[in-house]
Amino acid sequence: MTAQPRPNLVTIMWVLWTGVCGAVLTLAGVFLYLNPQLPDAESYRHVRLETPLRVFSADGALMAEYGERRTIPVSLADVPPLFIRAILDTEDKRFYEHGGVDLITLMNSAFELVMNFGEITRGGSTITMQLPRNLGTFSLDQVFIRKFKEILLALKIERQLSKDQILELYINVVPFGKRAYGAQAAAFTYYGKPLSELNLAQMAMLAGIPQAPTAGNPINGPERALKRRNVVLARMREQNSITEGDYQAAVSAPISARVHERELDVPAPHAAEWVRQILISRLGTEVYTGGFEATTTIDARLQGAANLALREGLLRYDRRHGYRGPVAHLELGDEALADTVELASSLTQFPLYPGMEPALVIAVGDTAFTALKNDNVQVEIPFELMRWARRYVDVDTRGPTPTKPADVVAVGDIVNLREVAEGWALAQSPAIQGALVAVNPTDGAVRALVGGYDFINNQYNHATQGGRQPGSGFKPFVYSAALDAGVTPASMFMDAPLVFEDENLETTYRPKNDGERFNGPTRLREALYRSINLVSMRVLLTVGAGHVLDYVSRFGFDTTEFPRNTQLAIGGGTIAITPLQMATAYATFANGGFLVTPHIFEKLTTLDGEVVFEDHYPIACDSCPTPPVDVNEELNEEEELAAAVPAVAPRVIDPRNAFIVDSMLRDVIKRGTGRRARSLERDDIAGKTGTTNEADNWFNGYHATLATTVWVGFSDHSPLGANEYGSNSPLPIWIDFMKVALDGVPETVRQQPPGVVTMKIDPRSGEPVPPGQSDAISEYFLAEYAPKYQPKEQMPTFNGSESVKPTDIF
Repeated sequence: MTAQPRPNLVTIMWVLWTGVCGAVLTLAGVFLYLNPQLPDAESYRHVRLETPLRVFSADGALMAEYGERRTIPVSLADVPPLFIRAILDTEDKRFYEHGGVDLITLMNSAFELVMNFGEITRGGSTITMQLPRNLGTFSLDQVFIRKFKEILLALKIERQLSKDQILELYINVVPFGKRAYGAQAAAFTYYGKPLSELNLAQMAMLAGIPQAPTAGNPINGPERALKRRNVVLARMREQNSITEGDYQAAVSAPISARVHERELDVPAPHAAEWVRQILISRLGTEVYTGGFEATTTIDARLQGAANLALREGLLRYDRRHGYRGPVAHLELGDEALADTVELASSLTQFPLYPGMEPALVIAVGDTAFTALKNDNVQVEIPFELMRWARRYVDVDTRGPTPTKPADVVAVGDIVNLREVAEGWALAQSPAIQGALVAVNPTDGAVRALVGGYDFINNQYNHATQGGRQPGSGFKPFVYSAALDAGVTPASMFMDAPLVFEDENLETTYRPKNDGERFNGPTRLREALYRSINLVSMRVLLTVGAGHVLDYVSRFGFDTTEFPRNTQLAIGGGTIAITPLQMATAYATFANGGFLVTPHIFEKLTTLDGEVVFEDHYPIACDSCPTPPVDVNEELNEEEELAAAVPAVAPRVIDPRNAFIVDSMLRDVIKRGTGRRARSLERDDIAGKTGTTNEADNWFNGYHATLATTVWVGFSDHSPLGANEYGSNSPLPIWIDFMKVALDGVPETVRQQPPGVVTMKIDPRSGEPVPPGQSDAISEYFLAEYAPKYQPKEQMPTFNGSESVKPTDIF
């Protein structure tokens, strides 16, 4: 007889078979349901890494970096083999053997699924399975549905990408905390150097971070990070990736990580912020994550010189006006003074200023005081390096000169220190603000820009946003308008009191010169280089405010709110001009009469060098061909060549006018209010000082290759002081900057244009003189307005003042 299977065994086999079939059908159903929800695996071949926006100078120096993620892509070939072993031995030791899913890992996950009622509590995913999570494809919740999606997608990815491609992508996208994504970015963030320069202990530290990027990095959780690093080293030793000696040495190594912000080649925060705003207006927030690189017109060498010149100039002003006292004061007992670690850590709450460090005064002696810095280092400040600190009373008043350290500081004072050649010196952050802008007169490219003393604590850009009264710095434009109307540099104007009478006013207006001195008849040229206000007003009365307003608009000024009274002649009243606008306007004199467009942005590129967009601006050029009007029409070869030539900037003033004004502005430096600039020992620079009601100080000057404006003032329009002028606040800053900018630049000779004639005149009368007069001087004239010699009686002397009605101005 044939043995019959026992009923219970048959039942078991049917149950098992049914279970298997049911499982297969369930898995198939789940696959059919989830598969359409999964991204195309091919998309992982073309992942664009989310990298921050980087802003560079024209010569490739890094100026700024914007974005929440710090990503520095690295190819697998450039990753140290030891780091690859650290990653594989820790995260996925069978990476090169499985097809995307490690069966052992899968079984562990399935076991957890049953034991935890549908929730997976521990990791164990393969590197391929971790990719979608690190790229934000799935949420981070450890639930079955996400794990199953990871498995399915991992299988698909393994069919589309090679193992090396998967590993390279993983190394570049895995988070390491502190905004660092990818191993290369992590190496720079924690160790300040590339991955290839790390030692074994450092690479193992990085390899252990991805398990808990925020809580387990060596900054936020040093103890946890150290334990995890040693686990990585132990697994590397188990897999024979390192020797026992290597293991012991690395395990014994201390933590050497600290946060390294990417060092900028040349800090230019105000300039970079201008560029950021331009890009945001064009691309939106995508610009922060697309890995774009913006190239600016900034020259790194000039930007560095501008940073230093403005900072030192503002510090000089600040020291001249006295010490405003400590940043704060702490009442300290003997016990508190003994705990220097705690005291040093408390200094982190105080702001940092450029070139300065906060410090706590812990002892005051007869010849020096001792201060504790935030790195728990004590330094001694000798009295000689704090003697400047006379007490600030008001803008024009200081207290007596200190005779000992106790006159200035006390134990418990929080002060700022600055390291100088002689050691550490007492310092203070200036309350004064300033701006420096340097523009290329040929094309309007901004070569250097500083919008204030300290961008971190005050982001307001005084170079581009701060419209202020230009003062006497506006006079060259008024004088240029006068030349256009037939006035000459030799024209005589009375430097004498003026009285403006208006029946609608209860009082009369009596403008005055600085110092209330009057010189009588004065030539226009002399009036400019000596900056005589009353002559400028009489010039305005002569040519009319209407003509001046129409004319000065050619320099790019919006004259809508400009006054139509004598304030127009001296840059006062409702005139508000930014340093950038002033530098651009002076560039018109420098380039011979063209109005260029000030700009800072040049082009935007992707990481692989593809140009996203590029800006072009017209140039100042007398001999350049004009490109075709319709560039969309079909052009022949000659026309295509012409079209490639940059557009020419509009000519806004007669080149002869620009030449004569330039000669007058050179005299400002040779013999006038700008004569400090003679220290540059050049004959090819020109400029003009400006001071308005003690609230704004300017120096606007240029060379043929660079027009530079410096402004100094308070943000709230407070007075600078009775003894502060354009010649002693901004001019030294301008000199310091131009000394660097013109280093190695040969002197240029400006050619006298046709239509300008040179004549000998009498310096007292401004009239042409006969040949042979010993004290005659040369003067330039527009040919059509050149005077002819005619014997005349002596000029009348002047006594008294002159009364003017408001209608006379127009």
